[in-house]
Amino acid sequence: MAIEGFQMIARVDDVPPGQSKVVTVNNRAIALFNIDGKFFAIHNLCPHEGGPLNEGRVKGFVVACPWHDLAFDIRNGQGTDGGGYCVGSYEVRVEGEEIFVGPRRRT
Repeated sequence: MAIEGFQMIARVDDVPPGQSKVVTVNNRAIALFNIDGKFFAIHNLCPHEGGPLNEGRVKGFVVACPWHDLAFDIRNGQGTDGGGYCVGSYEVRVEGEEIFVGPRRRT
């Protein structure tokens, strides 16, 4: 099933709860997270020095960059440490067993 304006990026079984997966959307690495069965997508690269956010420590809805611990809310890409950094986030929809990502949200 296709959703207008959205691209299918994974299947639900590809990303177990508590895990993440890197997918490519329009030549950009996107980190897809499964938090208790709900899916979220943000740019995978930390804006500080390009650390891979999908490899970061996740606590609740916050992922910390594995390189320097900058933290981001995976629901909206906003930095949580007051440093002014943020990453792009994407709307995610699940239809059946397929996960779709939409255009980048404006933050």
